[in-house]
Amino acid sequence: MIPVSEIKAAGYNVAVSEKMINKIREWGEAYENKSPWLRGDVNKNVSSLELPAGIAAELTRLILYKSKSWVTGKGTIKNTPRSEWLQEQYSRFMKGLRPELEVACAVGGMVFKPYIMGDTIYIDTIANDRFVPGAFDLEGNITEAIFISRAVVGSVYYTRLEHHKWNPDFSYAIENKVYSSNNENSLGNACDYKAVPQWSSIEPVRTFKNIKHPLFVYFKLPVANNVDRNSAMGISGYARAMNQIKQADEQWERTMWEFQGSELAVMAESGMFRIVKGEYDLPSGNKRLYRIFQDSGKQESFKEFAPGIRDNSLFNGLNRIFQRIEFNCGLAYGVLSDPQTVEKTAEEVRGAKQRSLTHIQNIQETLEDSLQQLIAVLDVYADLFDLAPAGEYETVFEWGDGVTEDRDKEFARRLQLATAGKYKWESFIAWYFGCSEEKAAELIPNIPPAQFGGEL
Repeated sequence: MIPVSEIKAAGYNVAVSEKMINKIREWGEAYENKSPWLRGDVNKNVSSLELPAGIAAELTRLILYKSKSWVTGKGTIKNTPRSEWLQEQYSRFMKGLRPELEVACAVGGMVFKPYIMGDTIYIDTIANDRFVPGAFDLEGNITEAIFISRAVVGSVYYTRLEHHKWNPDFSYAIENKVYSSNNENSLGNACDYKAVPQWSSIEPVRTFKNIKHPLFVYFKLPVANNVDRNSAMGISGYARAMNQIKQADEQWERTMWEFQGSELAVMAESGMFRIVKGEYDLPSGNKRLYRIFQDSGKQESFKEFAPGIRDNSLFNGLNRIFQRIEFNCGLAYGVLSDPQTVEKTAEEVRGAKQRSLTHIQNIQETLEDSLQQLIAVLDVYADLFDLAPAGEYETVFEWGDGVTEDRDKEFARRLQLATAGKYKWESFIAWYFGCSEEKAAELIPNIPPAQFGGEL
């Protein structure tokens, strides 16, 4: 990451503390298995359980479990040229959302930034460690930001700073500057932005009027920032479990050492083996079984080495650490820990699942709001560059429940409610087939629901 001091020296505002930047870097390194306790001579034997990447992936799975989202016409109008164009851009973005959302869960947040090349709209996904906020409004929304792009040509590192600034008078400016350096960790000197072929068509400055909101969207996990309470930046999904993740890696290493150190062996005097070509002739395929010692003059030529293994204590300790990680990350017990050893009452287990469900639903609500804003930005671009005829649209979201959903039980529950007249049949059919309620209404036969007999 380019030092913030160099971003400031380039003439830009920076609205993030060094403390926050260091933490974002730490979370990114943990996701890439580059945490400090995994490297260096002292800890060179500590291997990673890859818990940060696993936690980010599990959060993403739960968030997107059976989720659907699409753009359609508004009200009774099913489709318009504008809604169809928006859906085309949006669906292309949503197909690649899962891996990008995983990174956002790892580093705490991500910007969705549409941009136009020719007649095509693309959407950049820029994680917390790839941009610098310049200003926030009173509600914590980013109104100014510097986005960092890198390119390497030969041995030269090129850095493009794309500066976006939205003003309360609804004016908007996008400025691009390019720098070159022989050091990947430095901006270097300003240079011609056309030095990089893929940037040659980018305009240095673009200004717009009557823009009601920034032309990018910042999605962050809806968790209070206890790293820097003055910062509006998001924190990692495992930010509050970093100490326990370190303990888990170290405990796993102790466990593996226990197994390695207690490996069955036969201690044997050197005189009991032939020497062939300067080496002891050990039984083929069993060399690791024997430990050779020099003749000690004692009667005992063979001695079995088979100490007891303290595996139960070690695994129990690791399991307790896993449970603490689950709690701190808003995951239900049994996601990382052994569900057979969770010494909790049924009520406590339900409470843990409910806690996880609430956490995931909060993230889904925040993501839905961010995606709504993204579509609004696409709509602005359609007007600015005349990409599609004007028209109204609306966005449909369907979120699954990856925490507690048992589909068979849920089917029975919803069917019972619908049969009792307390749940619309259109909603039931839409849930079952994963379609809109309008489409579900077309699927319902023209017979009274009471004649369904309670079965589909």
